[in-house]
Amino acid sequence: MRVIVVGNGFGALSASRAAEVNGLEVIQIGPRKFEYLPSLTKILSGRKRAEDLTVEPNFRWEFVEDLVTEVEETENGVKVVTENGREYEGDFAVLAPGSEPWVPVEGVYPLYRINHAVEVKRKLDELGNDATIAVVGTGLVGLETLGELRWMNASGKASYRLKAIEAAPVISPTLPCEKIKPVIMNKLRKYGIEVHLNSLVSEVKNGKVITSSGNEIEADLVIWAAGVKGPKVKVNCAERAKRDFFVVDEFQRAKGCKRTYVAGDAANSKALKMAEEAMRQGWYAVLHAIGKKRDPYVPFLTSERPFCFITLGPTDGISVLNKVVIPGRLAPIAKEILEKWMLRMAKAAKMKPPVPV
Repeated sequence: MRVIVVGNGFGALSASRAAEVNGLEVIQIGPRKFEYLPSLTKILSGRKRAEDLTVEPNFRWEFVEDLVTEVEETENGVKVVTENGREYEGDFAVLAPGSEPWVPVEGVYPLYRINHAVEVKRKLDELGNDATIAVVGTGLVGLETLGELRWMNASGKASYRLKAIEAAPVISPTLPCEKIKPVIMNKLRKYGIEVHLNSLVSEVKNGKVITSSGNEIEADLVIWAAGVKGPKVKVNCAERAKRDFFVVDEFQRAKGCKRTYVAGDAANSKALKMAEEAMRQGWYAVLHAIGKKRDPYVPFLTSERPFCFITLGPTDGISVLNKVVIPGRLAPIAKEILEKWMLRMAKAAKMKPPVPV
């Protein structure tokens, strides 16, 4: 049996490894280098370089460096088409290409991939250490961006004027656990970060962020961390949700499809969009396709059972452990350990979920 795995992130490497240990033929198609996205904001402060967060996995199966543009279910399997016009056929497919930045306005710098972080760092260096920086979005990436930049201020490396812009009436509306919100606000106030709630960005021009209500917020640089959208991969049988994410059924199959599974950020599911969930979904998809898992997929990380670590530089952060909120150094310590462990797994191409499916 042959599986075609699309992508080279957490979900894709986990799916390929699951297929390997179960004796399947694997064709993995995607970028050659794995990117460790949970630490990309460290590039902004210079604590990490791009090469520190990218590795080339030791593929023991067929790997094709290309981008998949289309997946078609056939009578007996699947066919995928790549950007370079190549076609591959398999018995089933696992799509884990990640997502893409959702950027509805011009004049901003998105922050989702390693190359985005490198570009933002270049712009920061160009502006100098006395600049006004606005971060749009107060989810995990937005908060960690503010955290890295405030650490630069605290360590004497910069004197940035930092502003957090959030469209919702509350801080960090997408983060699980209500208990975390006042803790976040206290941290932002402590670090002198200006917070703008109820501020939906309509445009950016002439050094100002203009909101839908007409308010103007001055900024030399606007970093966009306000969400993502589904990948551009076309799937002939799949249903799409808001912002083009793939709708999946209880078995992680693309809804409307029989042999196409979706794992990680590309899926519209109840699970939190976290690395650990992507790994579990990729592994489960293979087991379900070959008949080793028949029960519906049960997410481990959900809004009802959240686990996450939010770093605010190397010395502070916020940890959420199943609705227990712990401010302080635990978050940066835990994330540093996870970074080293997951990069080792990626390099060895032996990605496996920490919590069994």
